[in-house]
Amino acid sequence: MRAMQPPARTMMLFSPDDLLNHLFALQTQTLTSERLSQVVASLLDHHNQPWQLKCGQHRQLGDTPHYWVEWQQRLVDFRYPGLSQPEMGIRPIADVEADYLSANTEPFSPVPKVLLASFCCNDHAHFDHLAAKPQP
Repeated sequence: MRAMQPPARTMMLFSPDDLLNHLFALQTQTLTSERLSQVVASLLDHHNQPWQLKCGQHRQLGDTPHYWVEWQQRLVDFRYPGLSQPEMGIRPIADVEADYLSANTEPFSPVPKVLLASFCCNDHAHFDHLAAKPQP
């Protein structure tokens, strides 16, 4: 009897336009850079895309913690100062890396697809159990 193997994750074609279309379908307007970057990372993960959630500072925001996602040699950040069109939130890393300082990779477990809409609406009821700490 052969052991069952989990299905291999294959990389599917997924473009910046695909990412934008998925984001437009969600209520993301009021999300912070952290939560929006978590949504981006989750969407990429659901489409078998490699990603890294980063936290650091943006040159124009001083010491304020700022979050973004690195994907396919692109930096995805829809909360940087001066963003005038959503398409400008996905840029080649080489073009903007000087604006992003002290980046650390942040651990993050993607939000299940079925819960993304609630996550975007800041409905924490579905996520409170994830943050629960054992009582002494």
